[in-house]
Amino acid sequence: MAADRRRRRAGLVYHAEPACRERGGRGRAFAGGLVSEPAYVPRIVSETTRAHVRGVDYRVRRWGPVDAPPLVLLHGSRDTAATFQFLVDSLRGTYRVIAPDWRGHGGSSWTPGSYWLSDFLLDLDRLADDLVPGQAVAVVGHSMGGNIAALFAAIRPARVSKLVLLDSLGSRPDQNPVAIADELAKILAQQDHAARFRRYADVAALADRLQHQNRRLDRPRALFLADASARSLPQGGVTWPHDPRFHRSYPTLHSVAEWGACWQRITMPVLALLSSDPQPGAATADAAEVSRRAAFFPDLTVRRVADTGHNLHHDATAVAADAIDAFLRGATLPDCGIDTIETRTTA
Repeated sequence: MAADRRRRRAGLVYHAEPACRERGGRGRAFAGGLVSEPAYVPRIVSETTRAHVRGVDYRVRRWGPVDAPPLVLLHGSRDTAATFQFLVDSLRGTYRVIAPDWRGHGGSSWTPGSYWLSDFLLDLDRLADDLVPGQAVAVVGHSMGGNIAALFAAIRPARVSKLVLLDSLGSRPDQNPVAIADELAKILAQQDHAARFRRYADVAALADRLQHQNRRLDRPRALFLADASARSLPQGGVTWPHDPRFHRSYPTLHSVAEWGACWQRITMPVLALLSSDPQPGAATADAAEVSRRAAFFPDLTVRRVADTGHNLHHDATAVAADAIDAFLRGATLPDCGIDTIETRTTA
């Protein structure tokens, strides 16, 4: 009862949902209809709950024993918590894995307005208070999720024991808007345009798109991710599960100096696993830029994971899982690939 009262005061109300039995396998029903191709079958089945956080109905996915050490996973933009399934299945340690769908993503509700950095940070603060109250926990974040996790670790250092960033080291270099009036006018104009959904015939078509974007993604995993992501449209077909208005107010800081001012406040050990084939123009694409950013962290280990793109936890799942396991145990990291950079605190 006391816990329920704390949740209500924090604006959090939880509703349990039945265990989520992932669909898939040969000839099984998917969100977009019957698909005869074999899909990835999870080793560890997740369950989901609902959380009302600051006016947003959040879906939170969980794996593993309730009494195991908690591990929080935060997904990237235009993604869902279910896309951590391969990583969860590959972790050797036993964890109570907790992964929310961000506002405007996956099974969480959309907001009537925009999506700003402070919204995600405030949501995470409220979620942490209820999901893992009064304790410091390990956090793993991919892309946008890693950027938000790093800011949370800087502002709430007592809540994070260790931090892992998956291809996440701030935004693209120094994105300072020059014509701020034009930027604000663009935001106002976009709000008048109706949201548009990109329609796909079925889950198989979504899987085709995922494989087109990531040549390393095999067909069974592509089908699993597509089914986990698909949202049915009233007129038939499926689309992605994120709010198409999300990109109109992308949540980020705009300069390395802003990021650095936060990173230098992070007191816990940090592991950054970067892809060997970064996206063009990404902050992690240039070794000198990576070194520049790494210098802000008091205690940072950086590894590039060989033969991976931005979704490195899909491309080299076992390697990423082994590195995360070793880091959380305080053990020597396995050999992940190339361009190793390490900075260690002198304290």
